[in-house]
Amino acid sequence: MSVTDLTEKELRLTAALYARTGDILEHVERTGKLPDTIKAGGGMAIGMRVVIQERGTDITLTEKEQKVYDAIVREGRLPGGAVRLAE
Repeated sequence: MSVTDLTEKELRLTAALYARTGDILEHVERTGKLPDTIKAGGGMAIGMRVVIQERGTDITLTEKEQKVYDAIVREGRLPGGAVRLAE
């Protein structure tokens, strides 16, 4: 899956989800880049459900989430998969 396959909402939600995972956020803040791989597990689905319940699907990114979003767009890759909305 490519970054270009996602809507803007999906990209923002994916960045928010990645940022909730401390290791990913720390790596982006330390290196400016996404990790080479992200192990997506059941926790990612739960984390996304929480983000959507708390904030909806059309979110404004926090400063930390924006750093992750910028890395996703700059690198053009999604090493941990992506959030897909069925609207």
